[in-house]
Amino acid sequence: MAGETSESQRNAAAQSWRRALELTAPIARWPEVTFPIVIERLAEKYGDAPALLSEKETLSYAALAERAGQYAAWAHAQSLAPGEVVCLMMPNCPEYLAIWLGITRARGVVALINTNLVGDALRHAIDIVGPRHLIVSAELCDAVAAVLPQLGDVQVWAHGS
Repeated sequence: MAGETSESQRNAAAQSWRRALELTAPIARWPEVTFPIVIERLAEKYGDAPALLSEKETLSYAALAERAGQYAAWAHAQSLAPGEVVCLMMPNCPEYLAIWLGITRARGVVALINTNLVGDALRHAIDIVGPRHLIVSAELCDAVAAVLPQLGDVQVWAHGS
């Protein structure tokens, strides 16, 4: 069936991620080598090899680096300053990591919001980190809309349809 991943693809991806983590282990020696940089290096080395696998989508290292670059460009277009917070509220999927990497690459800080939160708990989780932007998957927009009037000045971006 189209879109399915084989056991060998999952094993290859797991081995690639193990190598990526090993590259980040000596971070004290090279503090300028961030995870987005590691992904870019892996993209140069492994290109079209699968990096992220899900039931709906597979991203190669090259595609992941490209998407992360697109999200970094988005962050720059929003004039996101280094250290500014963007909340990310979406289910686990390849796009989730691409967004996270892209914002981090642009020197923003990503606050990961639990997708099970609603009401006051959701408002508190968002409010406490003081984000300038909130990226929320389309299926979670209703939960965010319910608390939006109680949030400060935050720009909400819906992801997906």
